[in-house]
Amino acid sequence: MRMAALGLVPPLGTAADPTSALEVLRRVGALQAQDYSSGAWSLGIRSGLTAQQVEAAVRAREVVRTWPMRGTLHWVPAEDARWMCELLAAPRGTTLATRFAQLGITEADVALAGRLFEEHLREPMSRPDVAALLGRHGIDPTGQRSYHLIGHSCMSGLICQGPLIGKQPSLVLIDAWVPHSRKVSREEGLSIVAERYVRGHGPVTEKDLAGWLLKPLSLTREALALVQDRLVRETLDGQVWLTHVDARPVPAATGAVHLLPQWDELLLGYRSRDVTLPPEHLATVVASRNMVFKPTLVVDGEVAGNWRRVQRRTHVCVEVQPFRELSARRWEGVERAAAAYAAFAGTEARVVRVGPAAASPAGPKAGSD
Repeated sequence: MRMAALGLVPPLGTAADPTSALEVLRRVGALQAQDYSSGAWSLGIRSGLTAQQVEAAVRAREVVRTWPMRGTLHWVPAEDARWMCELLAAPRGTTLATRFAQLGITEADVALAGRLFEEHLREPMSRPDVAALLGRHGIDPTGQRSYHLIGHSCMSGLICQGPLIGKQPSLVLIDAWVPHSRKVSREEGLSIVAERYVRGHGPVTEKDLAGWLLKPLSLTREALALVQDRLVRETLDGQVWLTHVDARPVPAATGAVHLLPQWDELLLGYRSRDVTLPPEHLATVVASRNMVFKPTLVVDGEVAGNWRRVQRRTHVCVEVQPFRELSARRWEGVERAAAAYAAFAGTEARVVRVGPAAASPAGPKAGSD
């Protein structure tokens, strides 16, 4: 059910009949995208778009990357970027103040950076050039200072990421870049977020939504109450599960094999990952304490291994390391999934089989984010 809700089985669009990046995001709400290329594949695998077509959607100002919640980069509809940031991510609290103090960022620095962005980011500017802009006006951009000042202005709804400039992300004023920013009330915004999340992730619990937003349960329950007539509630073993009245039909067992990107919503979109990722394999997917996720091999909705891409001059090597030996039929599915990724990337793929990864009890606690 979650694979169907997330637009993976079947995909919302195919290479032969793609759907737009904007429609994908209107359905699922947002897609986590710390890394640009992985985030683009997260859109591509659901839409049928190529990497070039995803970038074209960015240049057409349909979708943007910004920090709408949890202090984490996501793809969101461009029209929703400002209100989502203002409602869900507007910087506040002692944690941010403490981090700014550690970095030596003052309130004057924050205010000056905001003025500089308003004056100079009416057209996209690469991230290194933005850091240089801060430096020329007396703000030390080193030691993550520029990152936090940029993030602060994104979370405040002032700027967002624009198209790539070379291989670098760019920053641009939302007012200058987005053709039309929707204006919604607080209640309208909460209802949109809650409905899109349940429709694009269900079955979920209220704690899943609270974790996705990193907001208190009280606000989460308020948001869900606003759309209660569009939700289906089912209780199993004392737990209430939520789905949307327009949930996508769940296809019969297909033996589906996917090569999902880092930080895909299948793992990052829920409070607990135990439904999808066997806890004994968590440490092989999240190999370090800084929560850097590896791209995952997913078979029938369950994480079954890791993979990585190695770019060669004429093709991309797709190295696949399952948790246990795969059948010949599963490897055929891997070949098809690799071919789909190659089509997205505009190249050819060669699958390289790596021996099964050993399970380990070590690593971060299951369900941590």
